[in-house]
Amino acid sequence: MPEAAVQALEDVQARYGLVFAHYLAGSISLARAAELLDMPWLELRTRCLRFDVPLRAAPGDVDTAVADVASAAGW
Repeated sequence: MPEAAVQALEDVQARYGLVFAHYLAGSISLARAAELLDMPWLELRTRCLRFDVPLRAAPGDVDTAVADVASAAGW
């Protein structure tokens, strides 16, 4: 999911909706979701727990794992 697609949305709720739709569909990780929403991963994880949003404990495939490592390295 390109960052430009998220940033193009002016409405904050629309941004969250788009990012969470992709996260729940499994197309992005929680780390990528946090990056797209410009917030720390731990804060987004805490919000998910508070609202009973399911958390995936591990990447679904090698490509996702590599993307997660790259995202973490950027922090």
